[in-house]
Amino acid sequence: MTIREFYKIYSQKYKDNKYLNDICLRTLIVKNEGIKDMSTFFLCFDDELKNESKIIEDIKRVVNGEPYQYVINEAEFYGLKLYVDKNVLIPRLETEELVHTLIHKYLNINYNYVVADIGTGSGCIALAMKKHLKNADVFAVDISNNALNVAKFNSDKMQLNISLLPGDLLSPLIDNNIKVDVLISNPPYIKNKNEVDENVLNYEPHLALFAKNGIDFYERILKESFKMLNQKAMIAFEFNYDQKNELNEIIKKYYPTSKVDFYKDAGNKWRYVIICLE
Repeated sequence: MTIREFYKIYSQKYKDNKYLNDICLRTLIVKNEGIKDMSTFFLCFDDELKNESKIIEDIKRVVNGEPYQYVINEAEFYGLKLYVDKNVLIPRLETEELVHTLIHKYLNINYNYVVADIGTGSGCIALAMKKHLKNADVFAVDISNNALNVAKFNSDKMQLNISLLPGDLLSPLIDNNIKVDVLISNPPYIKNKNEVDENVLNYEPHLALFAKNGIDFYERILKESFKMLNQKAMIAFEFNYDQKNELNEIIKKYYPTSKVDFYKDAGNKWRYVIICLE
């Protein structure tokens, strides 16, 4: 059977499945057949399929709701190809927007910043910051040792040197007297389980998803942040679309004189904030 024939059969067979879309099916074929990338997929269309049984096995996992990124152990983030598994969240496009805005609107790519990514997971934010801010010292913190193992694997694979610190939020930075210029975090911010899709709930780590009242972690970070921030530092958060007003009140509580810029994501929902300390 050729790739063309297989692709036609399975794209039709699961055309109504909400998890196996066209891009996902192509990705599973590309990954298992050793095709260079998606751009060369159709150049191999008439090649004989070599790993049919493995692709069918992967398709079944996706059809049943498992995110295809976990199936292939890979996710893309801001030009990086990351290893991911069930110990870490799958990086989201909204987080890419936060990183892009911070790098291109607020930072000088040649400056020697000290950057800290709190709740690093796969290391996606920390590694993207290090790639684009080559002179920066980047620290990545997570309470999960399993997540830090994933971040270390990605750091080693990409040869991007970041410092991995185990611990709860800012504690390892404060305990080690590390002073930071850029504090960035995409902490757990989901309040109710019914806010997320079933496959996210079933497969992605709850430790990285849920917060008791949605904004617990923002207040904890802001309350302690003065202990480890340099003068004129920046704080950048991703947050849930309905948390803007509540988060703004907390920011005013701890940094009443700072410049605060809220941004909407590509879906026109409030999604991230950048705080510039005065």
